Amino acid sequence: MHLLCTLLLSCLLPCLLLSPLYAVEPLVLATADRPPLSTEDHQGFSDRVIREACRRLGIEVQIVAVSSARSLSNVERGVDDGNFLRIKGFDKKYPHLVRVPEKIIDVQFVIFSKDSQLKTPNWESLRPYHVGYVRGWLIAEQNIKDVKEITVVENRTSLFKVLESDRIELAFAELYGGYYLMKTLNLPHLSIAHPPLATMEMFLYLNNKHEKLVPKLTAVLKEMKRDGTYNAIFNQTLTPYLPPHLIRK
Repeated sequence: MHLLCTLLLSCLLPCLLLSPLYAVEPLVLATADRPPLSTEDHQGFSDRVIREACRRLGIEVQIVAVSSARSLSNVERGVDDGNFLRIKGFDKKYPHLVRVPEKIIDVQFVIFSKDSQLKTPNWESLRPYHVGYVRGWLIAEQNIKDVKEITVVENRTSLFKVLESDRIELAFAELYGGYYLMKTLNLPHLSIAHPPLATMEMFLYLNNKHEKLVPKLTAVLKEMKRDGTYNAIFNQTLTPYLPPHLIRK
C-alpha cells in the first residue's frame, strides 16, 4: 500500500506543480501617479517600463491606482507588493520597503502659476504665496514650509483646478504631469516657474518579502536603456505632451 501511494504521488506531483493552483501570483504594484506617467489602461510611461521589465523576468504585474499616502502604507503592510514612482529615502521612513536602485525616470518638480514672471531660485522664494500640493508627496511636506498658506489636495487634477479658480496662487507638481494637465484641461495660460525647485530620481519600491527580485529588476532596467526600449516608450507616452526642448532624440 505504501509503495502504491508513493507511485501515485510521483505520477501526480508534476501535474500538481504545473497546475494553476501553484502558479506564481501577479505582482501587485500600487501607484499614485497619474497620466502621462501612469494611466487607467496601464499604458503610461512608468506603467510600460515596469511591466516590460517584469515581463522579461516572466512576472505578471497588476497595477492599482490609489492615493499617494495610502499607496505607501499598503506596501509597508504587505497589502500590495510594490509602489512607484518614489524618490529616495522612503525605505528609511517605511522599514519594510526596499528600493530597486536603477531609476525609472528623472522628474523635475516645479511651480505652476498664472504669473509668467515668477522665478523660483529656492524653496524660500515660495514664502509670500499660498501654495498647493498633493497629499503624501514627501518632497513637498519636507520643503514647503513657512509659506503664507498651504492647501493639500488628493490629486493633481484637483490641484490644477484650485489653481485655475484662484483658490491657491501656486501649484507644486511634477513637470510631466503638469504639461499633461495643461493640455488636457486646456490651461495654456499657466506658466512654469524657473528654475525647477528640484530634479529627483524616481524609483520602484517593493515590499521586502520580494527583495530577491531587486537585482534582477535592476539588471533588466539597465538592459532596456541600452537596447533602446526605454527611449521608445518615452517617445510614445510622454513626447505628445512636451515642448520641443524636452523631446528625446
